[in-house]
Amino acid sequence: MASRIGFPDTRWSLIGRLSLQPDEAAVVLELYAGSITRYLHAKLPNESELDDIIQEVLLHLFAHPDLMAAAQPGTGSRFRYLLMTLAWNEARNRLRERWRRQHHERGGFGSLAQLPEAGTSDTTSMDRAWAESLLEQAWADVRGWASDGTLESEIPNILHEYLVVGGNLRDLASRLGMPLATCHRRLARGRTYLQKAIIDRLRQSGELAANDDAAEACAVLLDILKP
Repeated sequence: MASRIGFPDTRWSLIGRLSLQPDEAAVVLELYAGSITRYLHAKLPNESELDDIIQEVLLHLFAHPDLMAAAQPGTGSRFRYLLMTLAWNEARNRLRERWRRQHHERGGFGSLAQLPEAGTSDTTSMDRAWAESLLEQAWADVRGWASDGTLESEIPNILHEYLVVGGNLRDLASRLGMPLATCHRRLARGRTYLQKAIIDRLRQSGELAANDDAAEACAVLLDILKP
């Protein structure tokens, strides 16, 4: 999977400092909290108290930066794989503890017996959760730019209707009451800023180095999201 994705190995400068500067765990978790949340929702879709479990998992990781600092670089290595495996294992521990409290040690683990074993590698789901989270953050950046006047206010709607819904640009221009040429320019400007947001996020998380092909990285990211 790593070779297909084609991103460079995650930079380890920030991660490697965690054992000496544990406060920076908050910076790391801020980058990956959305990915962890999506991954655990995908793995445990029927757990009614999952949001509480996820908060406990994130607090556990924040309190134990040494676990994240144990990551090691190498061919095909991805920090998100380690982080989501840690989160998955801790989520299972929390669910097991809750089941024991609720059932007073009266039997087996019920639905837990149907879950994959702790530590099971599922890099495809991890990649997708990470890509979905990063893209969601990029869309939020675009909406923010539209709110503060950096972009025209209608650009997020144009992008969503054209890129996500798959609408016809001519029909969209008509509904917005603007010339087709103007709608084309808004779309092009919005796509440029959406790509910028994606690239910024990739660089922030260490998945894209300064000399890497940003357009190719964006294409690979979007390819992960295909059904």
